[in-house]
Amino acid sequence: MSGPFDGDRGDFHGEDTYDGRPVRVHFTWFRLGPDTARWEQEFSGDDGRSWELNWTMDLTRTGRGGA
Repeated sequence: MSGPFDGDRGDFHGEDTYDGRPVRVHFTWFRLGPDTARWEQEFSGDDGRSWELNWTMDLTRTGRGGA
């Protein structure tokens, strides 16, 4: 996966296989606030002409990190 963040959005692209077939993969990170984010994953089996969103995670920081 490679790609940049631009402000509150990060777009990352790469290649993988799914069920033995090559697919393009797109991950998107969204900063929704100081303690919330969303991550989405899309696959394309037709070299990027169409995309299928197949996984979404909403994340919330619940406490202070660290030891």
